[in-house]
Order: sequence, then structure tokens, then C-alpha cells
Amino acid sequence: MKLKIFISILYAILSFASAAQEWELSKDENNIKVYRATSESSRYKIIKVEAIMTGTLKKLIGILWDVGNNKNWVYNTKQSHIVKTINENEFLYYAETHLPWPFSNRDMVIRMHFDLDTVRNILKVGARGEPDAVPEVNGKVRIRKFDATWDVRYDGASKLTITYVLELNPGGNISPGLSNPFATKGPFETFNNLSKLLQ
Repeated sequence: MKLKIFISILYAILSFASAAQEWELSKDENNIKVYRATSESSRYKIIKVEAIMTGTLKKLIGILWDVGNNKNWVYNTKQSHIVKTINENEFLYYAETHLPWPFSNRDMVIRMHFDLDTVRNILKVGARGEPDAVPEVNGKVRIRKFDATWDVRYDGASKLTITYVLELNPGGNISPGLSNPFATKGPFETFNNLSKLLQ
């Protein structure tokens, strides 16, 4: 009984925190809205994307599992591959992101988990950085803070409503003043490319 009360209180706190987040709309185009918000724990902006796309949950899941193809749609991805398949709903993957000179490329190791509710047509995806799962690579800066969530709702016919939230720290010598302006371009380009793949 005490555990149930604790969980209820925790959910209430989290719901309030989410509602209290002040999101600033930075781009609205092609049924894709990109928002930015100030983080209480970081100098870098939190990103939220709200998008409506034509497609199915099955096709979206297939695209997210096809990590080797990320370079064709995820903004500035140079290379990516699955490190380990844990089960049919979870895997670990490595990705390298290209940055222009004079900055070093970034890389990251991410655990991605899928939770699919086929009755309600809801997909929840969690992607969390595990920076020590793979040895660091000389010449690249390992991203040590990466947390992303996908909340996807499917109408059962052809429409996906996606809410994506990302918080990361690019590390190294990139100041918020340089990185935050790209916090709109990267997510928008990524989801715009995703929309084309889903059709």
C-alpha cells in the first residue's frame, strides 16, 4: 500500500515538472514543431519535437532498428552500427556524429528500448547513453550525457503522432552559445528526413 502511494506521488511530481517546463517554439514547418527549453541541470537546451507523419508503427520500428542507415536520415551522422542485440525489444548501438572544423567528431553508445502496446497502438521508446559500454576512440569526444524518449501514437490507419524529447551534453570545448543555435536545425532535419522515409 505504501509503495502504491509512493509511486502515485512520484508520477504526480513528474507530471507537474513536465507541465511546468517552459517550451519555446523555435520552428514550425511540414507538420514538425521544434521546441527548446532551459535545463535545470545543464547549460544546454532541452529539445522537444512534436510531429505528425504518414506511416505505421511497424515501419517506424523497422527504421529505428536499421541503425546502419542512420547516416541517411539522422542529422550529421557519419557512421553507426549495432553493438549488441539484447532481445527483440532492446539493443545497444554506436554512432559517430560529424562536426565541422575545428571541432572533433562526437561519438556515443546508446541503449534503445521499445515498448509497444498493440491494443492501444502506442509505442514508447527510450534511448539512454551508456558511454562506458565501448572503449573511447582516439580523436573523438565521447558524449556522456544522452537521454531521449519517443512517445508515438498511431491512428490505426496511416497517421503517426510523435513527441520526442532529448537532453544531451555534447562535451568537449563546444560552448552552449555555439551549440544551442543548432538545437533547432538538427532535430528538424532529422524528423523531416524521417517523414520522407515513412511514406
